[in-house]
Amino acid sequence: MQGRTIAVIGAGIVGAAAAVFLQNVGHRVTLWDPRGPAGGASYGNAGIVEASSCLPIATPGILREIPSMLMDRDGPVIIRPGYFPKALPWLMRLVLATRWSKIERTAQALLSLSRNAIAAYDALLRIVPVGDVIHNVGRLTVYSTEAGFEGGADSRRFATEHGMALDVLDRSAIHDLEPHLAPKFSMGVLQPHSRFVSNPKRLVEACVNHLLAHGGELRPAAVTRIESRDGGCTIVTESGAHSFDAVVVACGAWSEPLCESLGLSVPLESERGYHLLLPQPKKTLSRPTLWAEHYINLCPMEEGLRMTVGVEYAGRDAPPDYGRAHRLLVHARTMLPSLAGEPKSEWLGLRPSLPDSLPVLGPAPGHPNVILAFGHNHIGLTLGPATGQVVADLVSGRKPALDLAPFAPTRSYVR
Repeated sequence: MQGRTIAVIGAGIVGAAAAVFLQNVGHRVTLWDPRGPAGGASYGNAGIVEASSCLPIATPGILREIPSMLMDRDGPVIIRPGYFPKALPWLMRLVLATRWSKIERTAQALLSLSRNAIAAYDALLRIVPVGDVIHNVGRLTVYSTEAGFEGGADSRRFATEHGMALDVLDRSAIHDLEPHLAPKFSMGVLQPHSRFVSNPKRLVEACVNHLLAHGGELRPAAVTRIESRDGGCTIVTESGAHSFDAVVVACGAWSEPLCESLGLSVPLESERGYHLLLPQPKKTLSRPTLWAEHYINLCPMEEGLRMTVGVEYAGRDAPPDYGRAHRLLVHARTMLPSLAGEPKSEWLGLRPSLPDSLPVLGPAPGHPNVILAFGHNHIGLTLGPATGQVVADLVSGRKPALDLAPFAPTRSYVR
């Protein structure tokens, strides 16, 4: 089934990687996105490619934490009070999906996709020469209190039981690894096999540029509807209708309306992530480093030091609130004493989240020429190339190497 015309909707890491892999096996690809390459969550993330990712976005006990989420303006998860009634049905599905029996099934499904994450990146880099943006330095989490370290014990145990490599570090080992961190961190955990993308936007742009250089197209237009028919599909934009043999929906938080045009309802929520870009200090870090107690990530990007903070639930279209990020800056300066200067920019991005922590991946029900590939929560950068390979298999009529049943758009999301 090579040589088909394919519309890929969404130019983030998932869509861009899918476009490259589709083109590489002989399809003619047009990429659609009004925001351009990496115009959404793929631009402003922490740059982490996590080997053997298996942890869901929430674990047992989330229900008792919801009241504090509503009260704590600077916590790792914020729910705007005015949005809480609208978010409640999704949150209840999230709670139901955090039973340990369900989390075990979630972990196995995530592993079936994420165990290929590093190999998929290697395959992408063999096609797109941008390897200098990816660094094999691991990911570090540090703890300033014994309680904080013990609070992560269940997650660490679960991760190691499912094959994730973790190195526990004491104060001396942390200093050896990151000598410019404040000495207050007595315990740490290194994920040694994770990779760091020091400029996610440049990575995605390189994929799109490769696509264009080899005959693909990029259209800066929003797709408002998909019409499926026997043997093909039509996408509708402000400029008119355009016909293709197949369509890939990979536009993250903006995927829900396109699913609705196909008669499909998915419980997609926008997990809003913020960052501040700070001047890169001379005495900086070598890898993404998370202060667990405050959920602050400091990431030494090409553009500067990126400080990412926790997530917010307020709906897709709510205006940004950068107040928490600026308030947490005092902790970032404590964490890295050499950090000076004021933020150079602020950013808000929307991660597409589903309550069971699994993406939607596979053909749309009743529309075999529409492939859905969205909902990667906070690990879209990790799973982008691996998802792109699955998409290329499906469009080309090949059976993917993993069972897609856990990712089906018609799954219960809570069972």
